[in-house]
Amino acid sequence: MSDGGELDDEHRALRDTVRRFVEREVLPVVAEREREDDYPGDLLPALAALGVLGMSIPEEHGGTAIDLVGYALVFEELARGWMGLASVVGSSQSGCWLLGRFGTDDQRQRYLPDLAAGRRMSGIALTEPATGSDLKAITLRAERRGDEYVVNGTKTMITQARHADPLVLLAVTDATLTPAHRGMSLLLVEQGTPGWTVGRDITKLGHKGVELCELAFDDAIVPAANLLGGTEGSGLSQMLAALDRGRIYMAAASVGIARAALEAATRYATEREAFGSVIGEHQAIKLKLAGMAIRVRAARLLTHAAAARIDREGRARGDAAMAKVFASETAIECSLEAMRVLGGYGYTTDFPVERLYRDAPLMAIGEGTNEILQLLIADELLAAARAAE
Repeated sequence: MSDGGELDDEHRALRDTVRRFVEREVLPVVAEREREDDYPGDLLPALAALGVLGMSIPEEHGGTAIDLVGYALVFEELARGWMGLASVVGSSQSGCWLLGRFGTDDQRQRYLPDLAAGRRMSGIALTEPATGSDLKAITLRAERRGDEYVVNGTKTMITQARHADPLVLLAVTDATLTPAHRGMSLLLVEQGTPGWTVGRDITKLGHKGVELCELAFDDAIVPAANLLGGTEGSGLSQMLAALDRGRIYMAAASVGIARAALEAATRYATEREAFGSVIGEHQAIKLKLAGMAIRVRAARLLTHAAAARIDREGRARGDAAMAKVFASETAIECSLEAMRVLGGYGYTTDFPVERLYRDAPLMAIGEGTNEILQLLIADELLAAARAAE
């Protein structure tokens, strides 16, 4: 049975290259490294050599600048192996794309070659203790004083906070403007910035190997030259443009989790015997496997269709939201169904299913909760209906 969708030779070659890397370097060690919550920094040079870390970076700055369908294929393979590794790469790619798309010439030259080569990693900082999906309500302030910004406030639930260099920080640079988003900007904050403290690592259910941290900014000093794009007031629109890509990443990684669950369940169903035959011959198990396979295929096709539309048109908010919602729910459902196929063994760390089951729920929360995204989808439908009247 095919993977679904029609891929050209370049896409297949990219997918197969990353798949071989995962099977050789990741799958043999993922169980132990995940238990140790071990940051996969040693795997990054090889991914850089494959061009994976340069996916969102223009070629003139050392990147590979692949299209979004290829981007989705990479994240499906990485997440199939280890969601922690996919999270590290995904967080960095968001920052890379923002720099490549909106950065000044100086900012691109300073950061992008090192990011493409894996000498740096990036990340984004949006969430605050009192604001999650409602980015317009952020309160972290960055006050311009001469050639510097003085930053005060907190962020929380920030992925890769200890390794992102630069961290792309959403801040209020002018609180007097209305609507509020007109006064928001993105700052490039380097590790070691005076006044920036990375607080505790937040213990989480899954996605081991990548940190989730609280950040405190107490009169932190950021050079004005690190204002993304060099002009204040564009931060929220810049970040929203990046979120379409982020949702493709989340959707594709969700497909990877779901596919890994299906593969584990199918493999087990051909080996485990009960009531005189392998359990894969039992109708109840066949129905579970077929249902999982249908959802995985549909999630992949939705993801690739959304990715292709973004490549063609630049934005596809509704399509990206649909793909992310459906694929993340598929990851949750398939990981649970796989656990049921494996029975008691699925609940143990001897098999990968319990790890997939722990990794899946965050996919419905990250890059906009599924509830918020469904409202976005509905709003687009209603707007289209009104426009057609």
